[in-house]
Amino acid sequence: MRAEQAEGGQDAATAPGAAVVTGTVLGVVVLLCAHLDWAPFVGNSTGPDQLVGLVAGGILLGVSLLVWAIKSLYLLGRQRRWSWKVAAVPVVVLAGLVAGLAFQPGSFDSARPEMEEVAVEMLREDGPNTRQDLSLGGLEISSAQRRPDGRVYFYDADGFVGSTVRGWVYSPGAEPAESGARRFEKLSGDWYSFVFTID
Repeated sequence: MRAEQAEGGQDAATAPGAAVVTGTVLGVVVLLCAHLDWAPFVGNSTGPDQLVGLVAGGILLGVSLLVWAIKSLYLLGRQRRWSWKVAAVPVVVLAGLVAGLAFQPGSFDSARPEMEEVAVEMLREDGPNTRQDLSLGGLEISSAQRRPDGRVYFYDADGFVGSTVRGWVYSPGAEPAESGARRFEKLSGDWYSFVFTID
């Protein structure tokens, strides 16, 4: 009886525990949030926010997987025992991979039809106008502005980093002119991406 208790206690001590599974779940969730550009407590995440999330999630997941590997190898190889706790971590990681492949972050390509609809609508209206806080095709747009030059600028809510602003411009008929602080790159049709540097 004591031998069985000792073996059961040793099994529980060496099997990957709840802390390893919890660390794995948290690491996977943080990485998924960074991948999907979703920060539940920050609001809109920027590029640096995503980088911090990727590093933090990667470290947490890496440490958890290292501890899981050591404990699992000891339990299976040295003690020749099995525990359901060994399978919990791979299941969590696999679920995270499947979720990461199934759900993709918003991109210009996915948002373009809705953005073009808004741009055409704004160009039909008279004079300059602005629309704030738009969510188009999975992209968060802080503002869409029709300028007097007949173009509609969409400012990426994640594109404000330091003195740099990023976004897209709908410019029918003419390519926007670059300057030292304004750079444009043609995408397709009447669409261009832009990077503005604010002094």
